[in-house]
Amino acid sequence: MEKLWPFAVRTIVLLLVIVGAIWFLESISWVVGLLLISILIVYIFHPMLLYLKRRFKLNHGLATGLVFLTFLLFCAFTVSLLIPVIYFEATELAETFPHYVERFQEYLTWFSEQVIILDVEEEVREYIIGLSDNLYQGIEYVAEASLQLIIGAVDFFLILFLVFYLLYDFQSVREKIVDIVPVNNRPLAKEIITIVDESVGTFIRGSLIRCFAVGVVTGLVLFIIGMPYAFLLGLIAGIFNFILYIGPYIAAVPAVLLSFSPLTPSPLVIILVYILVQVLDGIFLAPVVLGRTVKLRPITVIISILIGGSLAGLLGMVMAVPVAAIFKGLLDLLKRNPAYRENNG
Repeated sequence: MEKLWPFAVRTIVLLLVIVGAIWFLESISWVVGLLLISILIVYIFHPMLLYLKRRFKLNHGLATGLVFLTFLLFCAFTVSLLIPVIYFEATELAETFPHYVERFQEYLTWFSEQVIILDVEEEVREYIIGLSDNLYQGIEYVAEASLQLIIGAVDFFLILFLVFYLLYDFQSVREKIVDIVPVNNRPLAKEIITIVDESVGTFIRGSLIRCFAVGVVTGLVLFIIGMPYAFLLGLIAGIFNFILYIGPYIAAVPAVLLSFSPLTPSPLVIILVYILVQVLDGIFLAPVVLGRTVKLRPITVIISILIGGSLAGLLGMVMAVPVAAIFKGLLDLLKRNPAYRENNG
């Protein structure tokens, strides 16, 4: 019994440390979120920093300043390009939204009448009939989300601050992490850092290319077939395409709902457009720009995204795939270890 006490004490201490770490991370989740976003941005622009230093022999400070200036110009260009169009289309959508709500309620009323005719469970009937009553609650939720988006603009300036200093110290931080590891284990530490770089950096940069292409193609096709708010819908499609497998279906929802209006193309046409764009993405874009970065099964990706979404919302869904790829890379590294092969040979 006396021998079990040290083990029990160590177990309790370990559990308390884990619970305390989770509580601490949850308490500073706002800071963690800003830091993660900043790290993602740094992973996008860090190769440019290395290129400037290697190609033009610039010192680290000047190269960092040029890359950060490029990031600022990119943000300014994006805002100046997107904000006027988004404002125009969002204002027009707000003015015509009651019309869409009325049309949607008519469809719900017709559908509920058909359900009543059929022998469907009472709970299902009540839920469908009450959808139109709950529609305005959904509108209020969207308004609250928009307000949070406006408040989130303050975070943007904090992210700028973090991005600059992370860009400047990114390489030195990685070197210091390797330095604190015992000499015999430093090659392993470098391999782990390489796995993280490939899983996060390549995924984020490749996803940006994919999202941009999907957003442009979706917006252009919707514009050609006469779909209103095509640019806004294309922007939504590009943003949600960051979330593999699940994101495209989320992005298609507003387009399909708007297509129920008699002034828009048929919902079947809209669904077909989104399916074709995703087929294009799956066959050509994803294999080319992501390459071998994400060697994960679809079920693994979906489960990772669901877990990430439940833990950290939209940011967690975006980070879920590279984190899962990191774990897979670490498992592959473990399997290549001679000791592992001997024990499992």
